[in-house]
Amino acid sequence: MKNITYIYAQTFTDGQMMGKGLFCGGLSYTQDSWKNYWEGTLKRNNLNLGTVSTQSLAGMGALGVSKNINLMFVLPYVWTKASAGTLQGMSGLQDLMVGIKYRPLDFKSDFGRFNVMVVGAFSTPMSNYTADFLPLSIGLEAKTLQSRLIAHYRTRSGIFATAQAGFVWRSNIRIDRISYYTDGHQFNTDQVEMPHVAHFSARAGYMQEYMILEVFFDKMNTLGGGDIRRNDMPFPSNRMNFSKLGIMATYRPQGYKNFGFKLSASTTLSGRNVGQANNVTASVLYIISCW
Repeated sequence: MKNITYIYAQTFTDGQMMGKGLFCGGLSYTQDSWKNYWEGTLKRNNLNLGTVSTQSLAGMGALGVSKNINLMFVLPYVWTKASAGTLQGMSGLQDLMVGIKYRPLDFKSDFGRFNVMVVGAFSTPMSNYTADFLPLSIGLEAKTLQSRLIAHYRTRSGIFATAQAGFVWRSNIRIDRISYYTDGHQFNTDQVEMPHVAHFSARAGYMQEYMILEVFFDKMNTLGGGDIRRNDMPFPSNRMNFSKLGIMATYRPQGYKNFGFKLSASTTLSGRNVGQANNVTASVLYIISCW
């Protein structure tokens, strides 16, 4: 079966691998906005916030060290705003994430190709932003260690399916106050214990030499944390769960084999202590042969 996956950008959760000696770099713009949100399990809006929007511009890259090992990074610049009220948005560099994707199993047959990949990643804040200003903070400030297992199957005709499951360990953070109240308890410290996260995603679609069309489902569960108190601001260690459904298209123009373009859109189906967000992302990608 012809291997065409090298022309597409790789992420920490998909089933693609860069070819040996190839580097894919790109810029990605994301617009995320919501008006309604879940305060615990209660869905509501807040006239003091109006519509909350988050935008980001991210630099990203993936290098094929070998046919079975990829090194990856992503670094976003994020800015936020609310359409109503007096709260001012924030902006700045968010978190640098670097990782490695390893493919221990690559099985080919007359019916298609089956891959198993494992991912390890680390992230750390790249600016001194404030996490304790949700929902207008640009991040949660915690350092993370992530592990993921990915299974990917593609038929000879180009139909594919991918499933991914991951665990995210998060460090404690420090906030700019000496006490806080959350989850029914008073804490007389500036240190906040951040709950860890479980993440699952599945995607399916059609892939050919110049195009990928796919639908995807993402689900995140925070393993602990309390709910937003009634009419209170969110807190960094709140339980933040969501399920999202989206579509994505990736295209490489014929005659310009080094360029690629990606467009995706998603909506939040259900959540807890998160906004019911609609998300649009557009990316431009470029492939370089390093050796």
